[in-house]
Amino acid sequence: MMNQLKACTLTFLLAGFVFPQQSLAANVPPLSNQLKQVIQWFTGKFDNSQNVASNPAIPLINMRNCSVQLAGGGTDGTESVYLEQQSPVFNRVRFYSFGLGSGTINLGIRSFINSSSLSGICDRPPSQRIISQNNLAAAVCSVNLTYEPNRYVGNNAPAGCPTITGGKVVSDISIQANSINSLDQIFNSSGQLLVATPITFKRVATVPESSPLAGFAIAGAGLIFLNRKKQAGNKVKSVKQS
Repeated sequence: MMNQLKACTLTFLLAGFVFPQQSLAANVPPLSNQLKQVIQWFTGKFDNSQNVASNPAIPLINMRNCSVQLAGGGTDGTESVYLEQQSPVFNRVRFYSFGLGSGTINLGIRSFINSSSLSGICDRPPSQRIISQNNLAAAVCSVNLTYEPNRYVGNNAPAGCPTITGGKVVSDISIQANSINSLDQIFNSSGQLLVATPITFKRVATVPESSPLAGFAIAGAGLIFLNRKKQAGNKVKSVKQS
């Protein structure tokens, strides 16, 4: 009887561990849906005004991310994003490549050889946001993004990505629907930590993905409004005349 009780107790405890894991796995979206969602959350206009409010020594950084096309086409299932950060202290532009991995979203970050011609590219129509393969640096900094409820998280510790000075950068990132949290820890060649400032970017606005159909819809709405206004004026005029 005692052995049966122990067996039942063990079965109950194991069930307590197994069922939540199965439930969590069942709620994880397919990778293709994750890719679409993380791109949607990552693109738009952001700033770190929340950090500036709590610490005025931190410079205001305006960040704009938008979907771009890679000239000549890229790997199937890979989405490209142009990132542009502007502040009084520095300006930074990067090429972000989001792809399907083994249970995670693969994020590759590359710098540009010549970025001067790309400034303001997010203001162009989507069809004109084209990046040349020849303008991308060879070195790629990689981070795997893992789905968690309401966010995607990634960390490339302890190896990080090498710097041109012989050190490394260890990146930690969290992407939510309306915010992006990032922490870049920069180490010198001796392994000494030089910089480690967490930044919270809050969404300011989305980047409009304009299209001819959208333009027609806006124009059509304007014509409908004017037509209704004209009809209303005619009704008032006829009432006055009667």
